[in-house]
Amino acid sequence: MAVVVLVWLLAVGGCGEVTCPEPLNEVDGTCQEPDPVKAEEPDVERCDGVDNDGDAAVDEGWPELGEACGERAGIGECVAGEYVCADDGAGVVCEGALGPGDEVCDGKDNDCDGLVDEGVLSVKGEVFADYATVTAVDGGFVVTRVVGEQLRVETYDTNGNRTGHHDDIDMPTQEMTFLESDSWGPRVLVALGQFSFHVVDVHVGSDLIPIIVGTQELHDDWRQGATFGVFTPPFHPRVVASPPRFLGYRDIVTFALNPFASGGFAGLALEPTIASELPTLSVFDASGPVVVWEQDDNLRAGSLGDDGVVASGIDVGRGEKPSIAMGNGAAGLVYLQGDTLHLSELGVQSLQCFDGGFCNETFETSEPREYSARPTGLAFDEASDSWFVVAGTQVVVMGRGEAGAVVKQVEVRDEVGGGLNRIDVAVSGGTAAVLHAAKYGASAVSFLGCF
Repeated sequence: MAVVVLVWLLAVGGCGEVTCPEPLNEVDGTCQEPDPVKAEEPDVERCDGVDNDGDAAVDEGWPELGEACGERAGIGECVAGEYVCADDGAGVVCEGALGPGDEVCDGKDNDCDGLVDEGVLSVKGEVFADYATVTAVDGGFVVTRVVGEQLRVETYDTNGNRTGHHDDIDMPTQEMTFLESDSWGPRVLVALGQFSFHVVDVHVGSDLIPIIVGTQELHDDWRQGATFGVFTPPFHPRVVASPPRFLGYRDIVTFALNPFASGGFAGLALEPTIASELPTLSVFDASGPVVVWEQDDNLRAGSLGDDGVVASGIDVGRGEKPSIAMGNGAAGLVYLQGDTLHLSELGVQSLQCFDGGFCNETFETSEPREYSARPTGLAFDEASDSWFVVAGTQVVVMGRGEAGAVVKQVEVRDEVGGGLNRIDVAVSGGTAAVLHAAKYGASAVSFLGCF
C-alpha cells in the first residue's frame, strides 16, 4: 500500500515539492502516517472538584473545603461562611461570611465583641427649675415635676421626646424636700413631702396619656415638726409600686412601712407598721420587696414583709451609698467603697451572689471622679444585658464580658451643679433616663439611647 501511495505522490507531485493528503504528513519528501497519539501525562491537582492527578482522590490538598469560616462567626452580627475552591483552582476562599463592622447604635452587636451598642449611645437632656422625678412605663417614661403651684405628670417616648400628654393637679403640700416615683405596668406612684407625706396614683396606658387617679396623705404618725435630716435625701422615704408600699424612717429612730392596695390607697392612711430590724437612721434603698441599708461598715439586705419582718437579712457588701434595682431575675446592687464603685447581682430569694453574675465587681471608668457624699442610682436594660450605674455626676453603662464587668460607655452629666443629693434611673425600650436632683430643687433629666 505504501509503495502505491508513494508512486501516486511522485506521479502527482513530479520531482518538486511533495503535498500530502490528510491525514498523512510530509517527512523528508515522503508522506507518512502520523505517530500514534501519546497518552497525556498526569496533571497537577487543582481545587476544582476534579481528580487532576489521577490518584482517585479529589481536591485532597484542601481538607478545609466545606468547613465553616469567618472572623468571630456566630458572635453578634457576624455570620459564618464556607470554604470553597477559588476560581483559579489554586486554593480556597471563604464564601458567604459576614465579619465584624463598626459599632452603630441599632441594638445589635455590629463589631461582634459580645457587647451591644458600646460607646455609641446618644445623649440628650432637659433641665427643670424645680423638683422632678422619672420612672419607666411600657413605651416611654413618666416625668413628674413641680410647675409653679402645680404638680405635673407628663410622658416622654423612648427617644427622649415629650409626647405632649400631661395631667396636672394642685400641689398637695408645699412642704417638700423630695419627689420620687416608681412604676409597675401602667401604674405610677409618686411620693413627695417633708414634714407630711402624700402619694399620688397615676395611670398611664399604651397611648402614654397620664391620668392622675387620686392623692392620699399618710397617717399622722409620719408627720413630724422637724426633720433632723431624716426626710432629706438620701434619708427620705421611698414609694414602691410592686408590692405597693411607702417605707422609710418616720422619725430619727423608727423605720416603718405602710403597705396598701394594688388597686387603690386602702392601707396607706393607716398607722404604719414598724420594721425593727433596721437600725437608727441609716441610708437605705428599696426595690420590690428587697431593702438594703448601711449598718456599721457593712451593707445588709433583706426581704421586707408587710408585717415589718425582714427575712433572709444578710451582709451583702462593705461600703456605703447603696442603690438596688431589679433586673434579669436578680437584685442589682451598686455601692461605694471610698471612691471605688462595686456592682453585685444577688438572687432575689437568697440575696447572695449567684454563679455567672457579678459579685462585688469593681471597675474603673475613663474619668474617675470623687464620689464621696454623692448618691448612686441603678437600672437594668434586659435587651442589651447592661446595667446603667450612676455615681454622682457620672453615668456608666456596664456590660458583661468574658472576664466580668465591662465599661461600655461613660458620660458625665452635671447640669444641676453642686448640691446633688438624689438620683433616679429608669430604662424603657433600650433607652435609659437618668434624673439628677439638686438639694434646693433644680433637676435635670438625661436620656441615653439610640436616637
